[in-house]
Parts: sequence; structure tokens; C-alpha cells
Amino acid sequence: MTMSLIDYLKNPSEAVEEIKGKTAVKTMQGSLIVSLITAVVFSINTYVGLRLIESMDLQITGPELVVSVLNMGTVNLATGTFFMVFLGVMFFGFLTKTVMNVLGGEGDYWNGLTTVAYPAFSVSVGILLAMVFSYVPVVGPVIAAVFVAIFFAVAYSSMFRLAKELFGIGMVEALVGVTVVLAVGFVAIYGGVLTTPEGIMAFVPAI
Repeated sequence: MTMSLIDYLKNPSEAVEEIKGKTAVKTMQGSLIVSLITAVVFSINTYVGLRLIESMDLQITGPELVVSVLNMGTVNLATGTFFMVFLGVMFFGFLTKTVMNVLGGEGDYWNGLTTVAYPAFSVSVGILLAMVFSYVPVVGPVIAAVFVAIFFAVAYSSMFRLAKELFGIGMVEALVGVTVVLAVGFVAIYGGVLTTPEGIMAFVPAI
């Protein structure tokens, strides 16, 4: 599985073909393992990010929601990130499967989870490398931006390709499906934040 993930980052096109040829059981196992690894990497990202903020000795200010979250503590935030990412990938897998089936694709939940898990892994690695190299003096931000651009591009394009190959649909349907999934996800996250008192205070103008 580790080699498969490395191959995915090195040559996403060939990796997608390999993923497509897996049996149903291996698809299920692979998508779950990748989802867990992605959640772990995002937890590490949270830890590194908070350490980066602490090293800058910044005064935490802004909306009450942001301040309260950052003040939860490194371990609590990293643990919370793990569960939120893992469950989030699980949910987006179901959402992807539902949308692709509506658009005429043939695939099950594990195909949907695979379509989401690998791109999410690419995003997590890109963010981790960006934060690590941001410590480099002078050129750090530039290197970080390059890593983010590359790994996000791999994630976005491979999500289209995985949707196309695993659900047996055309590129147009894959484009529409991925766009719908990402848009609905954004709305869901934004709506979830707004259900909290802090979120209302942060995003709704005072009347």
C-alpha cells in the first residue's frame, strides 16, 4: 500500500489504472487504509501548523470561533483533526457515489471512497511539505507555494480521472460530478460552521 501511494504521487495516471484493476475486496481495503493514512497526515499537519504559529509568537486574534479552536491545545486539535478528516472522507465517499450514480455511473460506495481518498491524501502531503519548507529562510514561502500548487493539481485532476474510470462515465459527467461534490461539501462545511453561536457571530453581520 505504501508503494502504491508513492506511485500515485509519482505517476498518478498509471496509479489510477492500477487502482481501477483492483478487485472489490482490495478496493475496499485500499480505500480504508488510504483514508486512515490521510487522517494521520492531516493530524500531523495540525500539529506542525500550531507549532509554526507558536514559533512566531503571534497574538491569536480574530473571530471568536477561530480563537476558541486554536486555544483547545495541540493534542486535542490534532486528535480532533484525525477524526474529522477520517469521517469527512467517509462522508464524501458516500456523497461521490450518490452523485456519480445519479449521473449514470455504475459504482459502489468503495469506488466513491477511493475517488475521494487518494486526492485527499495528495492534498494532505502537499500541505505537510509546504509547512515544513515554510521554515526555510527567504525562499520558504515560494517553495511552499510550489508544493501546494503541484499536489493540489494532482488531487484535483486525479479525482476527475478516478471518477471517470471507477464509475464508467465520460469526462463531462465526471467534471459535473466532481464540481457538485466539491460545491456541496463547501456549502455543508459553511452551513455547519454557521450553526454554532461563534460561527453566527463571525459570519453574520450584526443587525
